[in-house]
Amino acid sequence: MTEESVSESDQSSLGSIVDGATIFFVGEVLYKGSAFLLNLLLARALGTNFYGVYSYAYAFVTVSTMFAGLGSDQAVLRYLPKYTENQEKQNWVLGLSVVSTIVGSLLIAGGLYLFAPVINQYTLEQPLFVDVLRIVALILPLDTLTKVLVGVFRGIERPREQILLQKIIRPSARICAVVIALGIGLSFFDTVAALVVASGLAVVGGFQLLFSRTSLRPANPLRPSVSTSEVSGFFNYSLPLMLSKAGTILYNRIDVFMVGAFFSSTVVGYYNISFLLSSLISLPLVGCNQLFAPVASRMYDEKQLDDLNEIYSTITRWVFTVSLLAALGTALYAEDILGLIGPEYVQGTPILVLFAVGQLLNASVGPSNYLLMMTDHQYVSFINHWVIGVINVVLNYIFILQFGAVGAAIATASILGLLNIIRWIEIRQLEGLSPYSLSFYKPLVAGMAAAIALYIPSIMFSGLILLIVGGLLGTLVYASSLYLLGIEEADIQFFREHIADRLN
Repeated sequence: MTEESVSESDQSSLGSIVDGATIFFVGEVLYKGSAFLLNLLLARALGTNFYGVYSYAYAFVTVSTMFAGLGSDQAVLRYLPKYTENQEKQNWVLGLSVVSTIVGSLLIAGGLYLFAPVINQYTLEQPLFVDVLRIVALILPLDTLTKVLVGVFRGIERPREQILLQKIIRPSARICAVVIALGIGLSFFDTVAALVVASGLAVVGGFQLLFSRTSLRPANPLRPSVSTSEVSGFFNYSLPLMLSKAGTILYNRIDVFMVGAFFSSTVVGYYNISFLLSSLISLPLVGCNQLFAPVASRMYDEKQLDDLNEIYSTITRWVFTVSLLAALGTALYAEDILGLIGPEYVQGTPILVLFAVGQLLNASVGPSNYLLMMTDHQYVSFINHWVIGVINVVLNYIFILQFGAVGAAIATASILGLLNIIRWIEIRQLEGLSPYSLSFYKPLVAGMAAAIALYIPSIMFSGLILLIVGGLLGTLVYASSLYLLGIEEADIQFFREHIADRLN
């Protein structure tokens, strides 16, 4: 496959995806900053004991949101684009998603409320935990509804509304609630309750955005004109994705829980911070995923497989190109990056290097998982996550016993790479789509030159100076190498049609 040029419709789709990715990236910076500020406020004001109780209770809410919506937040990505020309159907999808979310989240929240004493007995054994878990359980239906609304905005390709709700309105409401609660001297429980109010305000803000900026309105999901097959078809798609998403815990985050079971909180600290730092490498992929899903769904339904493959290939190459430089810098400067956070975190250097490699492998196959889901292979995605997740648990156990905390990183990074290779093979075999072309040699060659440029300053400098000098030099060499190797015609077209016009 060549990428000498792409059609006008492909350029429009690429522009939509990149616009969404750019908006997402800005929103993600704001979101991560606000999340850090919120946790900093709570940690300093509440103290380690109260903050630990709150964060552990909220972890149950975070995990439960994967089940509470019954997969509706993923199903809207498939069905809203499918019914672009039929708003009555879109309203039905929206109505079914909202009702499913309310029913599912209330059932799970009720379970958390009732079984809070049992959960406490087998975990923290902290009297405060029961009441705190019962309070934060009220957040579950609200946060799950917000996730569905975010999915709706993604499905109709409205990234600004998505980012506004997910990255600005919700975190801002939470920060304001905590600041006000602490400022007027409310108790620990009242401060946690203020977060429930903030989640409620976020839901109100989400529906306000939906009603004021779109013509979508939730319709009765069980009206007489709706067939049983339509409802079952919706859940046949959403429920496997719900279970599939739950499986991501096993292959993506179970290592942290297992490290905590085997080692001290100090080890968990530098292990977790290494993972969080490495996750920044995948930001280009996560950003492009935001609008790739609905675009892929629409093109697949319209049988535009050649155009879909062109976009898949171009997006994957762009993501890999950006992520490669980030992964090289992270791996080569891992010790210096962790040293800036604190000397005790330097012990996580090999862990950060391993996760950098794993995240690069994740980026190298592009949005393959979303392509599987948008081409009606949700069961394949479900099986992938659970089989790989179980293997990850076994490997983590074996490698932790053999190599310590580094063993957990070896297992998880290896599993992440294996999973993405499997996804690429599956999408190639099932749909005949593959993102790779000869043009991928360019970032690889440029990456080798950048690696040398990044390494040379490490001989003379360290710490922040190395990150600045080496980062600038490595980026300059990488960009220059890519330019000398030749810019793809598809990239030139995209720049002319979507970037140059905005600069003039």
